[in-house]
Amino acid sequence: MEFKHVCVGCTTPARFRKEDLAFADKTRYIKELEEHAGTNCPLFLRPRRFGKSVICDMLFCYYDKSQAESFDVNFKGTWIYDHRTPEAGTFYCLRLDFSAVGFMVTDLLRQFTGAVISGLADFTSRYPDLGLPREELNELSCKTPNDALQDFVNNFRFNAGLDAQICLIVEDYDHFLCSLFSADHQAFCDLAANTYDLEEIRQFYTTVKAFTGRGPISRIFLSGISRVSLDSLLSGFNIETDISDKARFNAMAGFTREELSQIIDETVDFTHLGGITKVQVMEALEQRCGGYRFSEQAEEEIFCPGACLEFLSDLLSDGEIPRALKDLNSDIKTRKLRDILGLTDPAAAGEICDAIFRRKSIASGEPVSFSLDSRHMKTFGRSQALSQLFCRGYLTREPERPDSNGLDVWYRAPNEACYRTFVEYEAERVGFSRAQGLDLSEVSERGELMPLLNEVSARIARLNPSAQSAFNERSLQTVCFYTAMDGNDNALHPELQCDTGDGEHADLFIKNRTEGGRQYLLELKYISDAKGNDATVASKLDEAKAQLERYRKAPRFKDMQNLECRAIVFVDAEPKAIEKLP
Repeated sequence: MEFKHVCVGCTTPARFRKEDLAFADKTRYIKELEEHAGTNCPLFLRPRRFGKSVICDMLFCYYDKSQAESFDVNFKGTWIYDHRTPEAGTFYCLRLDFSAVGFMVTDLLRQFTGAVISGLADFTSRYPDLGLPREELNELSCKTPNDALQDFVNNFRFNAGLDAQICLIVEDYDHFLCSLFSADHQAFCDLAANTYDLEEIRQFYTTVKAFTGRGPISRIFLSGISRVSLDSLLSGFNIETDISDKARFNAMAGFTREELSQIIDETVDFTHLGGITKVQVMEALEQRCGGYRFSEQAEEEIFCPGACLEFLSDLLSDGEIPRALKDLNSDIKTRKLRDILGLTDPAAAGEICDAIFRRKSIASGEPVSFSLDSRHMKTFGRSQALSQLFCRGYLTREPERPDSNGLDVWYRAPNEACYRTFVEYEAERVGFSRAQGLDLSEVSERGELMPLLNEVSARIARLNPSAQSAFNERSLQTVCFYTAMDGNDNALHPELQCDTGDGEHADLFIKNRTEGGRQYLLELKYISDAKGNDATVASKLDEAKAQLERYRKAPRFKDMQNLECRAIVFVDAEPKAIEKLP
């Protein structure tokens, strides 16, 4: 059998075929967009690495007149090849890519103008008689983006005729906001307060609207990451319809389980992988890259395609399942999480982190938009923070609940990679640094738990005093988790918040990979020194013991051999009370 190749970041249909690359056939969504988007200007949002560029390339190759003769090359063997619509190859496509715009607010207009000129130059390369002459393109750098668009449309109408239709494809329409938000929040706030003049960009979008419907632009497709209120941000542009949360478009970008399974079959020769099975690979991908749902009514969860392809590329090159859990999705980084939560109202940030950390769902209303009409947006409220975490890929939607009031949206971490990012964020929040190579052999070999707890105590004591003031029970669980992870004994493998099956979650389970080795189920409580009197410690200890009694009856633990259940109460850095359940 000839296996296909894996390529991360490939977008063009022709290249998929020319280089025999694995891909998921999303062409049925061309017809879905025509018949069920309910608009000629759909807005489609997904986190980074979810294949939005693939969708934009697919639409360009399908609708652009210059690609009509390449229809077989681009689409033979796909769904749309046998279901071609009348609009295939009937538009002059103008594609604008704003993915490189916005890292410096003082240079924003120049970058935006450059992206517009680049798109117009690409159009002229395909249609020399309809685009702007070369000499005019060279002069556009001295003009505003609105003037450049006006010149282009006027020339197009004169040379192509009044019946010629343009399909405008705008990629990463919100990139300049997302970049500024992460790189320079003060500049972002200045932008919101109109410290910098955005009138030329606003006018550009106003002109796009004016040329839509009554002019040559008859179709627009907008892609991006976050929800930005274009009506308020880019004055006058209110013609888009957000289709991002429509169930029928849930898998337009991203792999379904069936699509991912087929890609694995097409690319992975398991006879060369030393006993690794497809089941193991699918389980690892589920844990690291799966679990995403963008509509409560969607029938299935989907996988992040960029992360999946990177995983498969590493699997094929190294001959083993990649060990790194979090780094597989480059957009799921602690820094970006810190950017959002650091600007969130502290009480709301604490509530969100606590819910995710404990693997609970958290409810909010429908996702809300960025809007630069928010003149004093210095902090996010709860709904804004949840919306941004969802749009960036840190959270996903849950299926619609039977008891739902129709107003709430429930969010949770989609996979273990995202969950671990919240854990790492908590470690950074209290200034905890890891130190790998600890000798914890006593824990696994002799079943002694105190070496682990003593190391945890020492690490808490070494924290900066300002960090200790922010320390809480969630922080204690994080330090205990990473301390177990830092041990150089591979027999120990810690898990945070392991599900007992009853809607409750034990704090920490340390399983021993050595046959017959002792295993621990821990319930951790934390009290600050100011509140650490004997009565409070005793009360917390009783609470922990009662929880452990319930946890060890759960299906996962009730028949487990050599399981010890320990209730532990820390007062500041000291494990003040430890009790083993009989």
